[in-house]
Amino acid sequence: MAELKYKLIPKGAAEGRVPVNMIFVNQKDIVNAGLSYREACEIIAKDFNGPASIDVIDMDAVTVSSDGIMLDFAVVAIASCDYGMINKDVGFMQISEMPYSKELLDEEPHMKQWDTLHPGKRLYRGPNRNDRFPRNVLDETETITGRIANNNTGSEVLDVVNMEEILIMAPGMLQIMKEKGDVLIGIAGPEVSVGIGMIVFETNGRIFNRAYGAGQTGHNSGIYAKTVKSDYPAITAVKRDFAEYIIGALEIGLVPGRDLGCSPAVLAVAKAMGYEIDYDNIVDRAWIELNSIGITRKWLEEPNEILTKEELLNRAEEIIPGMSDGKKFAVCDIVKECSVSL
Repeated sequence: MAELKYKLIPKGAAEGRVPVNMIFVNQKDIVNAGLSYREACEIIAKDFNGPASIDVIDMDAVTVSSDGIMLDFAVVAIASCDYGMINKDVGFMQISEMPYSKELLDEEPHMKQWDTLHPGKRLYRGPNRNDRFPRNVLDETETITGRIANNNTGSEVLDVVNMEEILIMAPGMLQIMKEKGDVLIGIAGPEVSVGIGMIVFETNGRIFNRAYGAGQTGHNSGIYAKTVKSDYPAITAVKRDFAEYIIGALEIGLVPGRDLGCSPAVLAVAKAMGYEIDYDNIVDRAWIELNSIGITRKWLEEPNEILTKEELLNRAEEIIPGMSDGKKFAVCDIVKECSVSL
């Protein structure tokens, strides 16, 4: 009998650090089972029969983190389930592929990574207008059923009854799907809270749609940006793993503040390795947020020992700021492998 496999991070996993159930499904397993993404999510919802987010992941595609770093996976559908059901109107959303075009690369300089580092890969970011229908097209990129809201293209899950929430940063989701290796789980902290707002200009981004460019802030919260999501539990990759992707973008000539978002992680790696930062393109509102966590222009411009790639990777936990009380967990220790008979 055929089976459909899925991965579950159960509520209470990672020594109680995970407050909600999260399910991840490999797109290939759905295709091999001859199902649509929605059919697969509905089957999993009935099998699990509890509140959970569901993310369908394509490991042969690429996506982009909020600060403009391209990663080797993509969320191609999201869902929210509760009581074995998925709301028929707003409980599921499929994400359309972004077709390659020279115009896209000209408008979005961080997409040079697509040509140089990931040629020929399919690209998925956030939903387009048709994907969001019948929702209000101005709403966030989210699904909701019963207690569970699955927000920002799978990167933020909320139990709307008890108001418990968790962030799943794109690098962390990638590590979960790789099955091997580790993730970092802790409290987001002020650096991550500020960093989430340091985005790039994108058509149908995973969180924003053509709203703010590199060097700008999507939070626009001044000194309070460091508190916006600082107390949320969060899952991300260990810093060495994410640093490799940041370095790849810097090596092909992308400049933080001009081509890449001015997130603390990107700025810290660029400073440590001596890469250019476009200080003058970082707007005053973004500087206020960065200054509130100690990342000032004066500090960034101060001379420092220039690290090689290997030195940076070995010191990534020290160099890249963020994650309060972060603890490393083996993916195999927090993920339960499940299957349902078809």
